[in-house]
Amino acid sequence: MSPGRRGLLALALALLAGCANPPPAPPSAAEPAGGNALRVLVFRGGSAARLGHNHVLRAGDLRVDWPAAGPVLSFRLDALDIDPPALRAGLGPAFASAVDDEARAGTRANLLKALDAAAHPEVVARTLQQLGEGPRRAVEAEIALHGSVRRQWFVVEVEGRRARGEVVIRQSDFGIQPFTVLGGLLAVQDELVVQFEVRQP
Repeated sequence: MSPGRRGLLALALALLAGCANPPPAPPSAAEPAGGNALRVLVFRGGSAARLGHNHVLRAGDLRVDWPAAGPVLSFRLDALDIDPPALRAGLGPAFASAVDDEARAGTRANLLKALDAAAHPEVVARTLQQLGEGPRRAVEAEIALHGSVRRQWFVVEVEGRRARGEVVIRQSDFGIQPFTVLGGLLAVQDELVVQFEVRQP
């Protein structure tokens, strides 16, 4: 690799590391409070994607209400737990790379900037309707993120008082420009996988 190319990659990695004084990360919890949990899988992209990391984000302050239509989930972006080691370890080889405290701090700073968290600090997912019976249901939810509101269908598995589901959302659908540097040399993909598990009280 030429010196110029090495310098370009070093600059990109430095930019991904974030600012010098990022907001402090919230403490990790071994188990989600009340049996409720939500995590977001973020996938690396760009022509030099192999130099980056996939990320997992956990909603550190997830709140769940249960009106008649179904659960309403909400959390603050500045309370996201970035790349908790125990979660990464459980996600297999795609998340096996080590992410140190400095890298997590940089990811947090870049994430909050890309999501404009100061202006839009909260994410809310509100159940609109449920279709079907038995353990698998089709659920329509209204998702409020980044000042935009979108409706989306997904599948939920119900077992007793517990429900778990997974949905793919695109950042661009909510007016968010996925993070990228140096013309796409390093980036995150537009699509995010949101996984959740909630328990009815």
